Amino acid sequence: MKDDAHRAYHRHLLGRMADVLGLDLELETDISRLSRAQLERAVTRCAGCPDPAGCELWLEEHAAGTDEAPHLCRNKSLLEHLRESY
Repeated sequence: MKDDAHRAYHRHLLGRMADVLGLDLELETDISRLSRAQLERAVTRCAGCPDPAGCELWLEEHAAGTDEAPHLCRNKSLLEHLRESY
């Protein structure tokens, strides 16, 4: 159960990161620009982050939105690739 809570927390962080970048990960999967498997791998990468508290702080500081994910984000390249696809 602890692992489920850990993944849920990181799924939430990833969703918040996408929101701040102007992305909707559910829409990305619905229109097949992001597969469910890719999304699950992104959650796994996020779950391996050594500084989720730093991520939360960054998210709070950029709640109004931004064009670039922080360098600490393990999904930076994926998220920015999705943004650049628009």
